[in-house]
Amino acid sequence: MMLKRWFTSASEDHTEMSQSASIPASEPIRRGKCEPLSNDDKKSCKEMLKECDMFQGLSESQIDRLASGMNVRSFKRNDIIVDQGTPVTSFYLVKDGEINRNFIDPDSGRQHRVEFEIKAKSVNTMSILGGNDALSTVKCNNNTCKLFEMPRQRLMNILINEQPEIGVGIATSLTNHVREVSKKYRTPLLEQQQQIIQSMPAVMIAAGIESYYRSALNAQVNRVLTGVKADLFPNMHIQVPMRVAYIAGFKGLRAYMDRYNEEDLSVDSVNDDVTGTTNIESHVSNSNFWRQLGITIAPGIIMTPISSVLEASNAGHLNKEPMATRWMRGITARCGREILFGLGLNQMSDYFQERLHFDDRPILSNIIGSLMGGVVSGYLSHVPHNLSTYKLLEPHRSYPDLYVNVFVERSVPPFLEQYLARQAQGTGAAVDGAIVNYGGAQQAVRFMAATIFPRGLMVRTVQIVGSFIILNGTINYFTLLQQR
Repeated sequence: MMLKRWFTSASEDHTEMSQSASIPASEPIRRGKCEPLSNDDKKSCKEMLKECDMFQGLSESQIDRLASGMNVRSFKRNDIIVDQGTPVTSFYLVKDGEINRNFIDPDSGRQHRVEFEIKAKSVNTMSILGGNDALSTVKCNNNTCKLFEMPRQRLMNILINEQPEIGVGIATSLTNHVREVSKKYRTPLLEQQQQIIQSMPAVMIAAGIESYYRSALNAQVNRVLTGVKADLFPNMHIQVPMRVAYIAGFKGLRAYMDRYNEEDLSVDSVNDDVTGTTNIESHVSNSNFWRQLGITIAPGIIMTPISSVLEASNAGHLNKEPMATRWMRGITARCGREILFGLGLNQMSDYFQERLHFDDRPILSNIIGSLMGGVVSGYLSHVPHNLSTYKLLEPHRSYPDLYVNVFVERSVPPFLEQYLARQAQGTGAAVDGAIVNYGGAQQAVRFMAATIFPRGLMVRTVQIVGSFIILNGTINYFTLLQQR
C-alpha cells in the first residue's frame, strides 16, 4: 500500500515538475519500431538486468518476470531516445549500438556531454520509479541502435499488483549500491594491517627477483655518489639469501606485530570493561599511539644488521676492510633508512592503496599504492641513505664531517653552485683555489638545496619504487592465485 501511494503521488507530480523546468525546446522524439523479445533477446536482457545496480538483489524468477515485460525498440542515428525535461516513461538497456548523453544547462543554455565513471548500459533506471523528469537528452550514436525497453506503467503494474516483493528487492539493491559507492576506507597510517600472506614462499620468490634489481640500482646509486663504476651484481651468493631473509623478516615481523597488537588491544578492552573506564579516547590517543609507533619502527631496527651486510657486499671495491668489520660502517644512519623503508614497504604502500583503490583491479591498486609509497619513502630516506653510504666508504670520518664536506659538496645542483659562487666573489669573498668561502646565508642555501634535492635522488627513488612494486606486486599476485 505504501508503494502504491508513493508511485501514485509521484505520477501526480509530473505536470508540476515538467512545467518548472526551463529547458530549451528540442526536436520531436522519433520512436523506432517496437518488437517483442525473442528467446535470445530475453536471455541477453536477463543478463543485462542482473548487471544493473538497481536489480542486483533480485532472484532469478524476479529477473525473468521483468524481462518478460520488456520489448526491443530500434532507433536510427541521432534519433532521440530520451528528451531532457520530459517525464520518464520507460527505462532502456542498450543491446546494440552506442548512445550519447547531453545536458543543457537551463541557466546558461550551454550543452554538456554527460559521462559516467562506470560506463552504463542502462538509461533511466534510477528515474523510472518516481517518473521524474529526464536529466539529460539521450540520442543514438550509430546507424542503428537496439534497446530493450520497459514502459513505466507496465513496471508499476508488476511492482504494485503482481509481485510487490520485487519493489523490496529493488530498494535493497539501491541501498546496497548507495552504501558501496559512498564507502571510503580511511585507516590511519600507523593502524594499517597487513594482508594475510597465505604462503611465505611467495615472499621468498619476490625477494629473490627483487635482489637482482636492487643490486643493479644500488651499484648505480654508488656510482652517482662516488664517481667510481662498480659491478652490477657483486657477491650475489651473499646478497640473494640475505635479501630473502631481509624481506621475509620485514613481512614476517609485521604480521607478528599485528597479531601482538590485536591481542594487546583485546586485553585492554577487557580491562576497561572490568574497571568501568569510560575515557577510551584518552587511552587510545596515548598508549595505543606509542604501541603502534613501536610496532611500525621495530621491523626496520631489527632488520638493520641484515641490510648492513647487503650494503657491505656492494662496497668491497672501495672499502677493503673484511666483511666482519665493513658491515658495521654507517649502521646508525642506515637504521633510520631501514625504518623509513619498512614504513614505506608495509604501512605506507597499504595506506595509499586503500585510498586509491579499484574494486575490479586489485593488481593495479597494489601497483599504484607501491608506487606512491616508494616515492615518499625514497624521498624521505635519501639523506640517511647517502650518509650511510659515505660512512661505509670512508669509515674514518664523522657524520657531521661527511654531511658538510662530502654530502653537501656533492649534492648542491651545479647551476646553484655557480650562481652562489659568482655572488660570493662579487661580495669580495675569499677564494682558495677552487674552494669558495661562502657567507652564512649562502651556506644555508647550499645546505637546504643539498638536503631537499641531493645527488642520486632520482636513481634512489626509482630503486625504491621498483623494489616496492616487485615485492608487493609478486606477493599480492600469488596471494590472489591462492585465494582463487
